[in-house]
Amino acid sequence: MSLTPSSRLLPPPRFQVPATDRPSYGGAVAAVAGRLGVPLMGWQEMVAGVALEHEGGQLAYRDVAVATPRQSGKSTLTLALVVSRMLAAPGQTVVYASTTRLAARTKLFDKWWPRLRRSPLREAFTLTRATGAESLRAVNGSVMYLLSADEGAGHGEVVDLAVLDECWRLDASAEQAVRPAMATRRNGQLWCLSTAGTGRSVFWRSKVDAGRTVAELGLTEGMAYFEWSAADGADVTDPDGWPSFMPALNVTIGARTVAADLAGMEEPEWRRAYANQWPDAAGGWHAIPRDAWMAARI
Repeated sequence: MSLTPSSRLLPPPRFQVPATDRPSYGGAVAAVAGRLGVPLMGWQEMVAGVALEHEGGQLAYRDVAVATPRQSGKSTLTLALVVSRMLAAPGQTVVYASTTRLAARTKLFDKWWPRLRRSPLREAFTLTRATGAESLRAVNGSVMYLLSADEGAGHGEVVDLAVLDECWRLDASAEQAVRPAMATRRNGQLWCLSTAGTGRSVFWRSKVDAGRTVAELGLTEGMAYFEWSAADGADVTDPDGWPSFMPALNVTIGARTVAADLAGMEEPEWRRAYANQWPDAAGGWHAIPRDAWMAARI
């Protein structure tokens, strides 16, 4: 539930591929989000608009990676994206994976399905709850399956859209499970979304490094990358700086909650969750607590 509505893009991403004058299917995602009762925030609208640019109906980007702090609205963007794709054409196949199959199942059953049932789109979808065969189906024959992160292949013969969520907990097998199934699809697209990971998050770090490179080069095809994060070395504990890297501050999460978590969490984990910073960007406090270091210098 949003605290306040917002259509502003504030703040701008730290890294992003540039928008072009190509047409985009992003408007369809925004329209679906509105019907679901979760109008896109500015950052979500921008991501959808750029990531779904196309030329003659063919998507410009085969890969999309989105890195944001926690509680920024990745889940509602994903739902709008999935539903929009399922309704866009008959017979679309979508797969969704999270940290575990249980996590994906919980997201579908407890978050997404209730919202769909409360929306004007409820008559267009049905839910299958059978364990191992969980799916969301549209009246036009499109279907979304849940994908276990350790599966060796995608569901069915082809996949049109694959979404890998919380990628900091996944490894390369998740991508290997879906990419071959997208090979014959002209508009196949893989979305990876996550907050910064740990030293063990090799798969997601490779996506972040590649994304930062394409953003810095200004490339406008292949991979679309968007990242909201605090700059390395920034004083992320200063509340005045939070609006510069938290795109949903005071929309999906309040500043008082962020401050309370800063007081109650270990600083490195707070940095990862709310500043979207990796351990190597946290000024070394992941190795030695800042308070202990400063006390030793006195």
